[in-house]
Amino acid sequence: MVKDMKYKELAIFLLMGNLFLTGCGASDSVSAAESTSNVTEVAVKTISDNTSNKDTSDMFTERDEKINYDEESSSIITLADDKSSCNSDAVEIAENTITITDEGTYILSGKLTNGMIIIDAQDTDKVQLVLEGAEVTSAESAAIYVRSADKVFITTASGSENILTNGGTYTPIDDNNIDAVIFSKDDLTLNGAGILTINAAAGHAVVSKDDLVLTSGTYNITAEKHGLSGKDSVRIADGTYHITSGKDGIHASNTDDSSLGFIYIEGGDFEITAEDDGMHADSALTVKGGTIHVAKSYEGIEGLSIDITGGNINVTSSDDGLNAAGGNDSSGFEGGGGDIFAVEEGAYIHIAGGTLHVNASGDGIDSNGDLEISGGETYVSGPTDGANGSLDYNGEGKISGGIFVTAGSSGMAQNLSDSSSQGVILTAVDAQTAGSTISLMDSSKNELVSWTADKEYAFVVVSCPEITLGETYTLTAGSSSQEITMDSLIYGTGGMGGHPGGHTRGQNRPMKDGEAPRQGGPMGEQQESEL
Repeated sequence: MVKDMKYKELAIFLLMGNLFLTGCGASDSVSAAESTSNVTEVAVKTISDNTSNKDTSDMFTERDEKINYDEESSSIITLADDKSSCNSDAVEIAENTITITDEGTYILSGKLTNGMIIIDAQDTDKVQLVLEGAEVTSAESAAIYVRSADKVFITTASGSENILTNGGTYTPIDDNNIDAVIFSKDDLTLNGAGILTINAAAGHAVVSKDDLVLTSGTYNITAEKHGLSGKDSVRIADGTYHITSGKDGIHASNTDDSSLGFIYIEGGDFEITAEDDGMHADSALTVKGGTIHVAKSYEGIEGLSIDITGGNINVTSSDDGLNAAGGNDSSGFEGGGGDIFAVEEGAYIHIAGGTLHVNASGDGIDSNGDLEISGGETYVSGPTDGANGSLDYNGEGKISGGIFVTAGSSGMAQNLSDSSSQGVILTAVDAQTAGSTISLMDSSKNELVSWTADKEYAFVVVSCPEITLGETYTLTAGSSSQEITMDSLIYGTGGMGGHPGGHTRGQNRPMKDGEAPRQGGPMGEQQESEL
């Protein structure tokens, strides 16, 4: 469903927004012992027609992942207020502004309490900055500003701790709209074996107007707006990320080219607290591995398309957990309209692997197009209100593999469609409290599924590979238990939008324990005779 239709009146939302702004935080530093990455290795998937055709083989270059450097051939920059020095003619020092004008490797150490590093090289030059115990604060601009280069690599030296800060404003110094602590007009790569803390009292933490690539290192990010932002893409191979942001934790947006503005995550450890989206991509958002915890967000993970093939993902959202919708960002701050049942071209969610836990106050999984589940384990808690559903798709929703369990309210309950090749059970249950366990056993008392819901619920969807046609199963949800015989591979279908497994909107009488949703058309069409 188009998320904009779910917005409350603006005054109510702003009041709630003030509440969201309190009580959340993340530490600004992390010890070296905490910086160990936990990456899940996942094979590249091959899936159906909905799959993004993007070639992922060239997401990272060898140099993106290279963190070593030759100190003897590097230029040494020592930072100190009004006393900075360097042994290279390619470095210009004017009071506390350090300008690098040629390619090469530059090692920075020391401290500037109000200064900045500018890279102004040829557009064919590759420049590597090695932060080796560097601390730079810029009161009114970026701490590191890439004005011109082919590509810049910012590497944290092994064991080093580095801090980059903006003081709270951005005063123009040229024609570029600098609005981040690290601001780059060209391709930018962050890597290393040290720690980088970025504090953006105003604006964003890191912005690249081309590709933003991160392959290693530990990052503690606090930003008024976005944490990590790339115009063409954000690509992450590995690393440890603690992000607290006033808008999106990770953001990619390109209004000029619909094939760009994508996010690609291969691995890493992520702890994200955002007031808007945990991750937002205008186009494709792909997660292949890693450990991702979106502790707070308006929408957890959003892209025109979402592919999840691996990883351990936990998402908490005040609206949708996963949302496949075209590039409408700032969803936590703006409203809008649209056809809530329209299928949006290119929109889909595909879950092929990994473990996904969603705790949502809006729709748990919401696709403005198709939904496909072919593997992995997916568990959805919420919503508790009748205006949203654990599952919401506008196109076709099918399952062919994996474990899939949702527990939420009954008002907008939706089942998967009969094009599914794996058995699905959708049923109402007596109202259950948060913390109650949902389990499914076969006729031989073998437990097939067991999961504890995070929220109260009155409706359950369960699917696993062991559910087969003609067999009988016992579904237990807290204090409620019922036997279900699979006379059809899809147990419990509802109708809205003209396809089996649709929404069960407009059911005005309470559903009984064990009752499947009734077939029917648009809201009120079948129910009028019962009122």
